Amino acid sequence: MNSQKDSTKYDVNIQEAFHNWNRKILPHLPDHMDEMAYRSGILQRKRGIHSAVDLLKVLFLYASSKFSFRILAAAACALEISGISDTAWRKHFVRAVPFLHELLHAMLSFFLTGTDIPTPKEIKNVLLVDASVIRQEGRQQEQQRIHLCYSLNRSRMEQVKVTDKHTAESLTHFVLGKGDLVMADAGYGTAQNYIYAQDQNADVILRITPKTFCLYDMGGEKISLVHLLKDAEKKHMEWVDVFGFCRHKNRSRFVRVVAQRLPENQAEKARKRREGNASRKQRHITADALLCAGWVIVVTSLGAEYSGEEIMALYRSRWQVELLFKRFKQNFSVTTIKAGSTDYAEAVTLLWLIIWTITERQVFMADCFLIGKQDNTYSTYEKCKISFLQVTESLHLSCSLFIDLRDEKYNRYLSKKKRWRINQEDDFHSAVLPGLPA
Repeated sequence: MNSQKDSTKYDVNIQEAFHNWNRKILPHLPDHMDEMAYRSGILQRKRGIHSAVDLLKVLFLYASSKFSFRILAAAACALEISGISDTAWRKHFVRAVPFLHELLHAMLSFFLTGTDIPTPKEIKNVLLVDASVIRQEGRQQEQQRIHLCYSLNRSRMEQVKVTDKHTAESLTHFVLGKGDLVMADAGYGTAQNYIYAQDQNADVILRITPKTFCLYDMGGEKISLVHLLKDAEKKHMEWVDVFGFCRHKNRSRFVRVVAQRLPENQAEKARKRREGNASRKQRHITADALLCAGWVIVVTSLGAEYSGEEIMALYRSRWQVELLFKRFKQNFSVTTIKAGSTDYAEAVTLLWLIIWTITERQVFMADCFLIGKQDNTYSTYEKCKISFLQVTESLHLSCSLFIDLRDEKYNRYLSKKKRWRINQEDDFHSAVLPGLPA
């Protein structure tokens, strides 16, 4: 009788956990997930996982809790989602990459539907582009790179791509269009990226270094940016604003270069950082490099109707995408992921990005609700932290409460596995303990 009561109580609690998941998470997911799962091959009708929702419940649980696959399999069994083994879950995890890619893309598109904050027509869609790296534990050479495009006007992620470490930062990872203003740091400051954006009819503001970006005059002669900066310092000028051309693969485009001299205290800090980086990498730093460190140099397609001050003010707003990555890594406590195959690392990263999208969307919807209210003074970071906690609490499904360690069915998942090294606990009970005096 007691066991029956316990079973009934478990069933009620499980349904309550699922209800909370459906209420907090499901509204942020697209409706056609089963079609996506069958199309990708991760969900098959004869397998033990019956729906994309059930699959995501387990995958989200793994990503948010950092369980081992053995505990994950036990949790899935306790939640009555599936009784497949830990090995099967590991295979599902790796095979889920195409499905997760499609799901993330669909969620970002869904994010864009009917959620715009009204802006004046003359305001461009300002896109902030950046990339961040996540490394695998114990494998310094293995890493995943997240390429992100964030809309400053709309306060949301618009495009995300996950690659391995060999894929460089590039604007070609993103779809751009007329009316877009793309801003990125020096990692994107090349003629190739500038020309690509122009080919898509998008405007750009890209930070550059004179070493990686060459400027030419109408006659095809190279313009020395370093010489211009030296001349400006001699004349105690704070600004350099010149027009010219850039080239890539026999193609050229008109370009404007704007440089602002940093205040002396900031310039000194920048030079010390540059020297420190060179020292750690055991590289020699030139006098020209130290000179350039005292300036902020950008290239832009914006014309003379924008002053240098306006262009630099726009570029400084790029810091918002840095804060976005900071919220992601601090809220998730993301520094490294467990060592595994490239597909495994990509699956983990995609799951984090999907959970992150849910979190940011929840905050965005709250901001839309508070538009026009006088008391809308909440910290963005704190709002994201609270939203993240709400999301992860729903994703955990209180699964540990439903695993009865007295139930023999969990032996399949939690029993000791054979290994070449002697288990110290077994060795103590079999060899040491019998020899001790009574």
